[in-house]
This record gives sequence, C-alpha cells and structure tokens, in this order.
Amino acid sequence: MNRRDLWHWASATAISAYSGRLSRASDLVIPPDVRERSAPGGDIVVVNAKVWTMDPLRPRAQAVLVRGGRIVLVGDNDTVRAHAQGARRFDAHGRSVVPGFIDTHTHFELACCYYGGLQLDIHTPPVESLVQMFDRLRERVAHTADGRWIVARGTYSFDELIRERRFPSRQELDAISERHPIVVMAGLHRVMMNTMAFKTIGLWDPLTAANLRWRDGRLRIGTDVARDSEGHPTGVATEIIDLLPQDMFTLEEKRTAIREQAVENFVAKGLTSLTTLPFSHTDVAIDQRLQAEDALPIRLRCYYTVPLIIPLESLLDIGLQPGAGDDMFRHGGIKVFVSGAGVDAHGNTVSDMKFTQDELDELVWRAHSAGQQILLHEEGQESLTRALAAVEKSQLRHPSALRHRIEHDWYVDNVDTMARLRRLGMRMTITLPQYKFARDANSTDISPRYATLIREGIEPAAISDSTGTVPTFSPLTGIASIVAPLSEGGSSPPGEAPSVEDAFRMWTIWAARAQFEEADKGSIEVGKLGDLAVLNGNLDRLTGGALFDMSCDATILGGRVVFERSASR
Repeated sequence: MNRRDLWHWASATAISAYSGRLSRASDLVIPPDVRERSAPGGDIVVVNAKVWTMDPLRPRAQAVLVRGGRIVLVGDNDTVRAHAQGARRFDAHGRSVVPGFIDTHTHFELACCYYGGLQLDIHTPPVESLVQMFDRLRERVAHTADGRWIVARGTYSFDELIRERRFPSRQELDAISERHPIVVMAGLHRVMMNTMAFKTIGLWDPLTAANLRWRDGRLRIGTDVARDSEGHPTGVATEIIDLLPQDMFTLEEKRTAIREQAVENFVAKGLTSLTTLPFSHTDVAIDQRLQAEDALPIRLRCYYTVPLIIPLESLLDIGLQPGAGDDMFRHGGIKVFVSGAGVDAHGNTVSDMKFTQDELDELVWRAHSAGQQILLHEEGQESLTRALAAVEKSQLRHPSALRHRIEHDWYVDNVDTMARLRRLGMRMTITLPQYKFARDANSTDISPRYATLIREGIEPAAISDSTGTVPTFSPLTGIASIVAPLSEGGSSPPGEAPSVEDAFRMWTIWAARAQFEEADKGSIEVGKLGDLAVLNGNLDRLTGGALFDMSCDATILGGRVVFERSASR
C-alpha cells in the first residue's frame, strides 16, 4: 500500500531570495518596536499532574515550574511548590501533562488558508457526487469577483471516492465559470482546471507546457497535462502547485487565515512547534510579523523546497545555517522532491524521479557541504534507493553529523535498509493515520513496521503533512491509530504496535532530534523551553481504543497558557 492508498482509507519561500520579490512583501517588514513588545516567556507552576517527561532519568513527575519561559524544576508537588512563589498556578487535577507536541512536517500556511475558508471544501465525504461539487463551486463563484481564483480542495483518491468514479472535465468546469480560473486539487500533486486556469499558468499550449522549467533552469519533470486529439487539455494535470500565482489570495486574507486558524487547528491540539514548508515568499513574512505581534503562539522552523520554490544557490547565497533565528522562528534547511505524484495525468503509474542519480548526488553534496539539513521526499523503493545513495556519497566525501531525513517513508520493512539509515545518521518521518481503521485482526493490507523501526534504533518522528488535503488531524489521533489493536481501530500490523510512550516520543523527543532541537524541546527537563500539553485524562489508565478519546485541554508555550478548553475545569 502506498501513501496515496493509505490516505484513501481516510476518505475522508522561501525567504525572499529571488530578484524583485522582497519589495512585494515590504509592507510585512517587522518594525523594531513591535519586535521588542513580544513577551519572551512566562512563569507558571503546573501541579497535581501525571507528568510524562520523556526524560529517561526522571520519566514521571507531579509538578513542573517554568520561569522566564524555561523549565527550572521538575519533581513532586511539595518540592516544586516551595520554589514557585510569584508563578501562576495551574492545577492539572490529575490529568496527564506531556511535552508540547512537535510536528516536523507541515505546510502550515496552506493548511490555515484551507481551514480559514479561502479554499473550498470538496472532500469526499461529505461531497458524494460531481453534481454536489459543482453546486459548491457555483455558490463560491457567485460570491467571488471576476478574475479571482476559485480553489477547491479534495482528497487524494477523489476519482475513486466520488460517485461518478472520474475527475470533472475542463468543459464541466468551464460551465461553472469562464470568468474565474478554477483549480480543484486532489491532494497537491493532481489537479483539475478550467480553460482560464490552464491559460493563466501557461499550460494551455502543448509546446509552451513542454518547455516550462524549474527555478534552477532544468526542464520540469512530472508536470503532465492530459490532452484530447486536438491537443487541448481535458482538465487533469499533475505537479503544478508551484505554477499557481502567489497572489491568488491577498496578503490580508492570508494573514487573517493564519492568525485565526493557528490556535484552533494546531495549538489547540497540544502542538507548540511546527516545521513548515511554505509555498510562498509572503508566507514567511506573514509568519514573522504575526509572531512579532504576539498573535501567532507557535514556534516555527522553516525548510525551503529546492528547486520548486527557490534555487539551491539562491538559498545558499544568503548564508543561513540550520538553527539560525530565535526560539520562535528558525531556519531549518531544505526540502527536495526526489519523486512526486508517481502517476501521470491519465492515472498511470510512472517513475516520477525529479533527478537523475548524478543530478541528485550533486544537489545533495552542495547542500550537505554547505551544512544544510536535507528533507528528502520520496514515495517508493526507487526514490528511496536514490536518496540513500546520494546521502551516502556525500557522507563518504565529508563525514558530518547532519541528520538528513527521509520523508513519509512509513513502509520501510527491510532491517538492512534500517541499519543503513542508522549508519548514515539519518532520520525518518512517518505520516500517521488520522482515523480509526474499520478492520479485523486478520487484516494484512498494511505494513508499517513501527516496533521494528524502533527496535533497530531509527527513532521515527511522526508528522501530519498537514495541507488541507486530509481535513482533520491530531497528534493524539495519530498516536491512538498506531497503538490501539486492529480490532479497536488501530492500524499497526500484529506485533508492530509501539508502546504508548514510544508513540508519544514520535511527537516529542524523537521529533525534536529530527531537527536538531533536543537541547530545547521534546522532553520536560530543567533548562528546556516550558512547552507543555495538558491532556483530558490520565494516560496511565488509558489503553487500546480508549486512546481515541484523548484530547488536549490546555497548551502552554514558554510558560504562558496559549490555549485552554473552557469545559476542561
């Protein structure tokens, strides 16, 4: 089962380094007086808690004291209370407290645009037919000025889940509107568009489309347009996300969406840190402005997609090293698509390698030798093999402690490959399911070997890969989905479910290590940032499918309560 099939079960940039782009975001420059007003952290004492610290030297505690945003004491209630004069008191009333969750692979800004209603929801379900989808599109068109983009978001296997078992045609979308460019996304790799959209982004003419290039000057690979006998697009295209205009939404629309949706859809789930992979140069500027205004209570670490968003040389010319920044906003490194959709515009499985082995070797070496951590997106054995070979060659030329990463590779089942990953010092992220599986204990169509990976010393980090494609997600749902037995909605094959504590490590200390932040995050230890998640129950008493009932009651960022569920007291 590949990643696309896995999510079928759900059914349910860069820094402005290109010429001429900085001025377009000039209104987002952070004034010094605003920056100085941002609070560095708070003083809080959390008592009467069931603290899971993720610290092997003190795995459990009752209380935590945070001063100036960092943890200064962990221990029993009496000891911690004795040193807590002047700190705000937070009584956990016997609930579990864990380190703030870290999601090391999100498209945060894009997801906020979806949650904020800038992108139309046509997920299946609740949409069951093309007729229903067309009705939603018409309603959006009726309230949108001519010339503005209509963007709709659906699930990966849209054509398999919709009643008609097909994608809509260009002509059907033209019938919705010829005055608005329309793009309907089935995930981010396959889209359906009307005529105006194809012409706007340069994909109407076959010759023009065939000569489009990446930002590094190479001909695009994987960008495919299904065409009729006359050469006109039928409506379906692949790998065009970076061709969509960055001004599809106004700066104010995006700013509002990010500000209003960050708490409800991220912070309220116990998330205190995100790795974001932005699609627009304005995303980064908006994030920093909102953080400076104390209006974005979540820590961000940015990785920039090469060459989709920015050429590698342009990024390296800036001179930023991973970790540059402050506790709220840091530079992380780069992301590289080794492969992409894996299908063409007709739905045929294809080898969608974005680089030859030599090209990938050279790109990885240039980033590696410049000290940049690399996130390698791959979708199968061929791309995994190429990614590992490229990293191995760079490590042989210049051994380094850089923890390059394999993204989304939950299906590695060969212990020799696991050993190779470990020898190369690499990390691996796994996109966890976000739903209960409805299967029996004899199910054999899933293969993630969580327990084996952990036993082999891989320490996988869990991720959501949130973009809006999968409409709902939560670290706690992801934990339940791999810990609960198959008979109670879990997804792990027999013998491969991790322990509850290891599942939490995937969202905390192992996630921190995946991005060089274990000295500051991932466990509740003296000296680390005071980032905590207060859960709605006692983890010591929750087992199996009952874990699906977990939720976050409060989120504490640097000693400040940035979310608290009103019904939790």
